[in-house]
Amino acid sequence: MKRNLLIELLETGEKVSLYSPRFEGEEYTEFEKFLLEFRDSHTHDIQVLVRRLSIIKQNGAEDRYFRYEGVMNDRVMGLPSHIDTSELRLYCLNISRKVLILGSGGIKTTKTYEEDTRLHKCVQTLQKIDIEIKHKEKLQIVTITGTQLVGPLTFTIEEDDEE
Repeated sequence: MKRNLLIELLETGEKVSLYSPRFEGEEYTEFEKFLLEFRDSHTHDIQVLVRRLSIIKQNGAEDRYFRYEGVMNDRVMGLPSHIDTSELRLYCLNISRKVLILGSGGIKTTKTYEEDTRLHKCVQTLQKIDIEIKHKEKLQIVTITGTQLVGPLTFTIEEDDEE
């Protein structure tokens, strides 16, 4: 099933801007849905993630703040880093030190994200978005100017029908 999405600006700053995908027909971005789902049941874990995002906003989206996820040629990262302990995992695309796209995630109960259907789907969605962004970057349709992702930020990705 093809799904249309917009990479929506959540917050802009001097060091980094935060974005999140919002699928067509949905009220909230993927990151907002993640926060809404877990804010009451995992308050401490959400605080850990928000604190980590505050550090990233102050210093830039340096690789050291993330867990490496996905595969070698994509930009999928996980939060929190190995420094923090949390049951929740939030997946994001670290486009550059100045542009971070926050996706979704969930409760991590398995050794790897691939073993959990929900987490695997979150990572796959970001991988597909990353492929589209890289394609538009290569064609210079989408560029990074300062902390801004510039260009048409609408994409269509193919998602598995199983929910």
